Amino acid sequence: MPRAYLRGIPHPAMGIRLPDIVVPPILKAFKLRDVVGTLMLSYHRETAPTDVIKSGKYVFLGHTGTSIKEYISKATKYADEYGTLIEVEADHVSLMSSPERAIKRITGGGFEYGLSDEEIKASLEYIENEFKEVEEVGGVDFITIDTCELIDLKADELSREELFSRYEEVIDEGIRRELEGRYVGRRFRFFLSNSGLFEVKFTLEDVARLAIKFMKSIEYVPKVVEVIRKYLSDREFGIEVALDEVPQVTKPKEIIFYLNELKRLGIDVDFIAPNVGFKKREDFDGDLNELRRVIDVLNSIAKSFGSLISFHSGSGAHPYSDKGVGTWATIREVTGGAIKYKVSGVYIQLLMEVMSRFPVGSEVRSLYDEIFDAVLDEVRKYVKSKSGLYSPHLEEMLRDYEVIVSKSPERARDPRANFFRHYFFLFQALMDSKGTRYLREKLLDLYSKSEELRRAYEREAMELTLRIIDKLGFSSNYLKYRVLT
Repeated sequence: MPRAYLRGIPHPAMGIRLPDIVVPPILKAFKLRDVVGTLMLSYHRETAPTDVIKSGKYVFLGHTGTSIKEYISKATKYADEYGTLIEVEADHVSLMSSPERAIKRITGGGFEYGLSDEEIKASLEYIENEFKEVEEVGGVDFITIDTCELIDLKADELSREELFSRYEEVIDEGIRRELEGRYVGRRFRFFLSNSGLFEVKFTLEDVARLAIKFMKSIEYVPKVVEVIRKYLSDREFGIEVALDEVPQVTKPKEIIFYLNELKRLGIDVDFIAPNVGFKKREDFDGDLNELRRVIDVLNSIAKSFGSLISFHSGSGAHPYSDKGVGTWATIREVTGGAIKYKVSGVYIQLLMEVMSRFPVGSEVRSLYDEIFDAVLDEVRKYVKSKSGLYSPHLEEMLRDYEVIVSKSPERARDPRANFFRHYFFLFQALMDSKGTRYLREKLLDLYSKSEELRRAYEREAMELTLRIIDKLGFSSNYLKYRVLT
């Protein structure tokens, strides 16, 4: 069996947006370094049930055009073919209002809080439809659950008087008493990587603010798990919870509260993904000493609950930046490599860079140019109409690109243009009049025919995967952590 639940051992996790292109070099690198790891796609956003994708009605539900059936079956097939052990993950199984809102959030367009009861019900029903297809194609081994849109960020802005008024209004008296008994006046102690002691004490105000901010998000995690278990009843699977898309660095009291309340509800998680200050497709440009401190504290807390830290938004500004100078070294130094590290879009971003280096007029370069121009046209439509994926941030990126090209025409179609590296995914979603994702299909067809493109991309994608493995310390993880015993 080429697949298994990896039981929370440290490992890399790779998004496989175009499985036939990105999976082979990833698995070849895994095999070279004796690594077991995860292959995944984000539910709702990156993948969707086959009928949703084939309908052509929902551009951003499964925007990669890769269905749940395709990514699971091809991940399994390639793992068997290359003789590697993998874990197949359903990433970011989410309660959300729309994929458009989520896409704008992760591309810097801002965070919106709040779901209506109707939106929550619709999300749960959609998750059920997703996992019907998951069951049909053989199941998954791991789930990441995202209820971030139920986190109430306004709780941080409430005055003390407003806070306690709302606390009494929205939290039942019995639950308030239980929460206060669990936290108020209690000291929580955690040992850091340098054997230092980190101590936390909760006040009544802390408890009130945390309850208002997080309780609804926490309460829906087991409800999502309950839906999923109906379709994975024949297997054990792992669980991760994601807090990374909340637009603020996760605080120690927040991760303690979240993990402790989940445990009270019977949910033990293998990994938790806090926000450590990373942004999607951006290098970390903050203070590395501060990053070290944040990771050390959050990691020590997670480990005390039997969990490890999962790093989302693991890709940097481009496929060779490795999340910024010193970032990976800092993570490894603090954690010893006992983490999960996720990347996804970087493998398609790398493909765009490789294609852009082919000679002008070649078949590969011509398709790259067509992809770039189509994404640029689509972004211009959003900005002009102020609809769809529009945000002031997108408008600013487009304006910056046009100014740069007006001054330096040779920089036209630069794969590292800010708007393109954040929105290149659109080419997989764009449909022609027949409802065909025509650029996606053109790319897959060309890749299957062009040995020169395959050779160039596989070499680069293997090197990228090996850098992730080597710099974060995942080599021989199945031996180090005895997963096979």
